[in-house]
Amino acid sequence: NGVNVQAQVIDNKEAACKVDEEELSSLIPRVPSNFPEIEELSLSELNDLVNNKATLDKFINKISVVDALKELKESIEMSNVDTATANLALEEKVESICMEVETLKQDLKSNVEKYRELDARRAAMTRPPEIHEAVRELASAKKKALNESDEFADDWVESGGSDVSAFVKKFMDTRVLHHTRAAKAERLKMSCK
Repeated sequence: NGVNVQAQVIDNKEAACKVDEEELSSLIPRVPSNFPEIEELSLSELNDLVNNKATLDKFINKISVVDALKELKESIEMSNVDTATANLALEEKVESICMEVETLKQDLKSNVEKYRELDARRAAMTRPPEIHEAVRELASAKKKALNESDEFADDWVESGGSDVSAFVKKFMDTRVLHHTRAAKAERLKMSCK
């Protein structure tokens, strides 16, 4: 659903924002091996630093490494604010896209279901009939053609038919159809044995 998509987007962004050790080392200044500012102090000034927190804080704030760290911290905070603002600006668009994806997913599901139903109907319609079913249908059609030719002949005789050539043509066409169906049914029966 849309919440899962948002979680995936956030996970992908988090993965893209991870900083490896090398990059971290390049951002944070190295701790110096010595502090010339401390080496220049007298013993009483050192005691004052150790025993007086306010003096220590003032002294630490004068060290150039601390200034660099403060600038880095402020830069990171500003970058985080900018990124958060950009993310919030995209939130509505992401939600809209998530809803659209969900709608499309439902449409796809519905269309796949319709496709499967239609494909099953197509397969049933195009599947060759069972031989015994085809033989049964041919036998029924054969009998129908025989009955039609007999009825046509009876009607012609009872009406005192006059056009013999038209009668013969129609009667023979119907009888040929009857015998063709009979031959096909017999051939199918023989193929089953």
